[in-house]
Amino acid sequence: MLCPNCGRETQPALFCHLCDIYLPNPPAGARAGVARRLAAQLLDAVSVWAIFFLVMIVAGIVGGASQSAGLTLGAFFWTVIGYIVFALWFLAQGRTPGKWLAGIRVVDKRNGSFPGLGRMLVRETIGKFVSGLAFALGYLWAIFDKDTQAWHDKIAGTVVVRQGVAMIAAPPAAYAVPAVAVGAVSSSVPAATRFCTNCGARA
Repeated sequence: MLCPNCGRETQPALFCHLCDIYLPNPPAGARAGVARRLAAQLLDAVSVWAIFFLVMIVAGIVGGASQSAGLTLGAFFWTVIGYIVFALWFLAQGRTPGKWLAGIRVVDKRNGSFPGLGRMLVRETIGKFVSGLAFALGYLWAIFDKDTQAWHDKIAGTVVVRQGVAMIAAPPAAYAVPAVAVGAVSSSVPAATRFCTNCGARA
C-alpha cells in the first residue's frame, strides 16, 4: 500500500515504517482516545483495591475459622499469588483488567500485533514509573501527542487501540520484502501472510 503522507510503498500496519505517520487500518484497530485510557486507569485502580479487600476478607474468614495465624497468612499469600498469575495472564494478551472493561488493549506499534508479556511488563513497570515522574507528565503526554502515546508507550513501542483488533500475521521482517507492482501480491511472502500492496487487504 502507498502511504498517503510520504507517497512511498509501505506494508499494511498501524504506522508507515518510513515516515511514522498513523495509517487507519481497521483489521489492526483504531487508536483509543484519552478518555477511554483514563477510564481504564481508574478501573485498574478500583480493581486493585477491590481485590485487596477481598483478599483480606478471605484471609480473615480462613483465619477466624481455624484460629490459626499461619493459615491466615497462608490464605493471604496464595490469594496474592493467584492475583499475580491472573494479572500476568491479562498482560500476556496486551491488556489489564481495566483495559478489558474499557474495551481497549495495547498492541505493537510496528504491525498491530500483540506486544508479548515481556514488553508489557516493561511498559507497566519501568515505563509507567518514568511516566509518573515530574508530576505524571508522561501520562499527560498522551493528550498532546499526535498518536496519543504516553511515555510508557514510547518506551515499549506500543499504542493503545479499541477492542476487537485482529493480530496482523506479518512479522516486522515483512517490512524488508521488496516492493512489487501496485495491485500485485509479493510471491515471496507465505500464503498465510500475503497482503495486497494496493488496498492493504489480506490476499
